[in-house]
Order: sequence, then C-alpha cells, then structure tokens
Amino acid sequence: MHMKLKRHTRNMWKNERSNAQQKNKYPVNRRYGMTTTASFRTGNQSFAAFCYHIMPGYFLCIGIILTFGMTDASNYFDTQGPNFSHEPPSRIEFTNTAGNIADCIAHGNPPPNVEWLDKENNPITSISKVRHILANGSLYFPPFEADEFRQDVHWSIYRCVATNAVGSIVSRDVVVKAVVNQRFEPEVQNPGGFIGSNVLIKCNIPSFVKEYVTVTSWLQEPNFNIYPSLEGDGKNHMLPTGELLVYNITRTDALKIYRCRTHHKLTQDSVVSSNVGKIQLTEMRELVPPIMNEKVVSITARMGDPVVVPCVAYANPKPVYRWHTKRPNNEESIQHLLATGRAKIKDGTLIITALDKSDNGAFFCTATNSEGSETLEVQMSVTSPLTAAIQPTVQTVNLGKTADLICSISGFPKQSISWLKDGHPLRAGARVRLLSKEHMRITSITKEDKGMYQCMVKNDLESVQATAELRLGEVAPQLIYKFIEQTMQPGPSVSLKCSATGNPTPKIVWHLDGFPLPNNDRLMIGQYVTMFGDVISHVNISAVKSEDGGDYECKAISRAGEASHTARLNIYGMPYIRPMPKLSAVAGKSFFLKCPVAGYPIDSIIIEKDGVKLPTNI
Repeated sequence: MHMKLKRHTRNMWKNERSNAQQKNKYPVNRRYGMTTTASFRTGNQSFAAFCYHIMPGYFLCIGIILTFGMTDASNYFDTQGPNFSHEPPSRIEFTNTAGNIADCIAHGNPPPNVEWLDKENNPITSISKVRHILANGSLYFPPFEADEFRQDVHWSIYRCVATNAVGSIVSRDVVVKAVVNQRFEPEVQNPGGFIGSNVLIKCNIPSFVKEYVTVTSWLQEPNFNIYPSLEGDGKNHMLPTGELLVYNITRTDALKIYRCRTHHKLTQDSVVSSNVGKIQLTEMRELVPPIMNEKVVSITARMGDPVVVPCVAYANPKPVYRWHTKRPNNEESIQHLLATGRAKIKDGTLIITALDKSDNGAFFCTATNSEGSETLEVQMSVTSPLTAAIQPTVQTVNLGKTADLICSISGFPKQSISWLKDGHPLRAGARVRLLSKEHMRITSITKEDKGMYQCMVKNDLESVQATAELRLGEVAPQLIYKFIEQTMQPGPSVSLKCSATGNPTPKIVWHLDGFPLPNNDRLMIGQYVTMFGDVISHVNISAVKSEDGGDYECKAISRAGEASHTARLNIYGMPYIRPMPKLSAVAGKSFFLKCPVAGYPIDSIIIEKDGVKLPTNI
C-alpha cells in the first residue's frame, strides 16, 4: 500500500516560494492542509497503514496495530477515600528512659498520605532527639535525658491526618504524656480511732507519679498479705481503690504494723513503703460527734465494674451509717439497689457489684450518734467506652439531590459532638443543616460536597471519630475548554489546553494523528485537578518544528464515559511523515487509517495498495 502526498500546483508553489523568502523560507499561505485517512478500530485496538507520495518522490509507510490496555484507567477510576486501618490510641504514656511510638496507618485509593498535627492543627516536623516522624507515618518519641524534656512536645495533644485525592480524615485526639523517671516513696498514714470503730488506712503516693502508681496489696507484718476484694475477710478489707479498711478495731489491732505495696504501670517497678503505719487508738472517754476528713468524694468508674465506697467517721460513741439518694425515681434508690441484689451495705461501706448507667449521680452517707451527724456526698460518674459510626459509610448522591448522614453513638458521657468535612469544621448554612447533634443533612448537592465526613465525639476521658464518604453520582465527562486550530511558523512555543469536568473526575489523554504523543525533550504534558474536581491538561511544545504539526486530540475519560476534541496544528514546512509502529488488520472488520503527516501546506494525500490508488473514507 502506498500513499502520494501532493503539494500545490507548480504555479502556486512558485508564487508562494517567492513570498516565503522573507519568512523563514516557508510559504505563508493560510490555507489549511488536507488530511486523508483510511483506518478502522475494534474493541481496544486501532489499525492503520500509510504510504505518502510527495514531491519529488514517494514515502512508504508500514501498516501497524495498536492495542490500548485498560489497567491504568481502571485503577484511576476505582477511587476510595482514606480510612484508618490502625488509628492511634487516645493516650500514649511513657517514661523518658523508654520512649514510645504512635502508629497511624490508613488505606484508600490512591494510597493516602499521613501527616501529624499539633493541638493548634499545625503540621509538625521531626525534632532531633525528642520527636521523629518515620517513613511509614508513625510518630516516634525516643528516650531522652531529663534536661531534654519539652512540654510542647512531651505533654501535648496530637492528631494524624490521612489525605488522598478523595479527601482528608483526622484521627481522634492523642494525648501524649512523657514522664521523667524519678524514684518515689509511698507513705502509709497512721489513722486514729476509738475502740469498736472502723478505721481507713491510706497509702499516700507522691503527686508527680500518682497518676501512674496503684496500690496492689497491703502487708501486715510480718507476712500477712491483704489483697483487694469486694467484701474483705471480716476484719481487713482492701478496697479496689487501694485503701485498707479495718473493721471494729481492738487494742490488738493497734499493735499491728502495715506497709503498702505499689506498682508503677510505666516502669513496671514494684515499691513497698519503707515506713510502716499503725492505728492510733484514742483512749479518751469523752463524747465526740461524727467527724469526716472528706465531705465530698468523686468516683469515676465504668459501667459493669464493681465499686466499694467506704463511709468512715471519727466518733464516740460509734455512729450509725445510713446511705440514701435524692432521686425521684424509686428504681434509682438505695432500697431498690439492695432489694435487687445489685448492692449491699456492710458496716457503713456501700458495695455495688456492677455499676449501671442509672447509678450516675450523687449518693449520700450520713453518720449519726448521740452527739450529732455528718454527711458524706459521693459524686458517682458512670462511664461507658465511646463508639461512633456514620450511616451510611459510603453513599452516592446525584447532583442537586439530598444526603443525610447520621452519627450513631454509644457510650457516655457524650460531652461534645462535632462534624468535620475533609478534616475541617463543617459549617452549617442554608444547604448544610444539623437536624440534631447526630443528624446532618445536605440539600441541593454540588460538586463541592463530595469528600470525607466525620463526626467527633469527646468527653474528659477519651475521644472517638467515625468516617463516611460522600460520592457524587456519575456524570459523563464534558470538555469545558478546548484548544483551537492554529497555523504558525516554526520556532516559537505553543501550548494546547483542554479542561474537563465530570464525576468521577476524568483523566485527559492526548494523541497526535491517533497515536500517543511522541517522546521528546521539547514536548511536555501537564495535568492537575482543581479544588472543584475539574481536570486541566496542557501540551506545551517549545521551539516548534514542521514535524510537530498534525491533528491533536484531547480525550477526557472516566468510567462514566468519554469526550474528545480534535484540532489541527499547522506548522509551515516540507511534508513530514512520523514513524509508526506496525499495524495489523482483521479480515471482515472495518479498518480506519489516519495519515500521521506534518508540514504545511499539503495539497493532497494519495493512498495506494499494490500500485492501485484507493478511495478514502470507504
């Protein structure tokens, strides 16, 4: 098969040549060049074959077959917003001798990028010796010397952010507390009491480690160990909170000595008090009204956990203890707790075997004897681990329609609920309304509404978040800006631009005369997506040459469809045929052949097969 590529007639060529001597020796006629094609396409394969006849001779073009794979396009279309595979915990505590690490792992398509923010929502960086962001996105706090402690680093709040092309999500608050390792000494008190009364012995922990140290047992010397329990053994009762309650003290009890054994949860060190405690027996016979060291006590415990609340007064004669509540609901009264078996009272000590949400509130213990009375107020805060989930987790909504996001929350207390869009606070307005703290509605959906939504739930103990992705219904690509046909002299630079919209955001690919753009240093392709989801693509050609001419096509592709635009770039110069790979054709199928010819002007293209001229566009 051959093609003849023919210039203008001799007289026209002669006239144009005389005029072109002043302009780079190329004709200046503005007549567009002619393109003749003979080709066909089937499935994802294109076929073409060319032969050109030009002055003064002929060029032979080889038939080729092009197969376009869809793997890259499929991956491009299958987007998924970021989600946490491993979210960092609410608290990270460690000593300066150990260090610690906070892992933040997220998945999505494309794979999300992970970064960390400080409590002011500013991106953080690595700081030598005290804080490092690892290549996998983890936040590492190495061991450090005491004089290297930094409160803005080691006692702070962090959040990790995962971002990809769909949107951004942020983790719950991560409270970081580093403790400089110091030796501590627990100290046992020496409480006083009258014979027959109850005495509470406390193990005082220094304030700088109190948050991390618990009392695990008591030692009544020489070798009697007392461990925490709900009711004790009748004489000694170690409470779950660490105190030792001794019932009905006698003179013998005043001779005993006690030590407390503690455990540091960060260092795993066990420390026994070096001092010993003794009960100071009061020998006075005078009458004393009930006296309590503490009038108000706050207890925070999780639902289902047991709670033991002692009520101990210094008094003579021994007081009578009465527990009560001030709640209108009878099912929340002490009598109801006792009747249902959920609670019992042992010599003034209230024992609740398993806390319920209804136990949240105030309990009162009044100690009374012949000389007066005293009341202890116990503020009981019952908590349950927070969880949150947005329904639906992924929803697709067409433009102009309405989307509802409902945050289902369990656990308590729920002190604050907030909504985020792509990591930033969601602003309510005419279209975005909070029907309740847990229910958000978006009306008249626009392209700007797609992305990642989160509800953040917090209380004083922890915070949790839930994530959902809002996708737009598919909209076929549309070209909103298209380059135009141009005719120019060689030498200057030229830029061809296409912009497309659609959902999902389309990808723009470029072709020249039906083939991928040639690979050379003078030609560069740039593409980016705007904040509104439109894609803009440029082809920039520096120092254009005649062989750069041809039919340029930009094609916007997504799973919703495709749209294309073709316009010719004419560069004055002699005819030029770009090299082509081999083409193949399938018998019985249509065949489409486009001539990859450059140069301008060109009068005609003749296609021949075995010396026989073929018609075009058959």
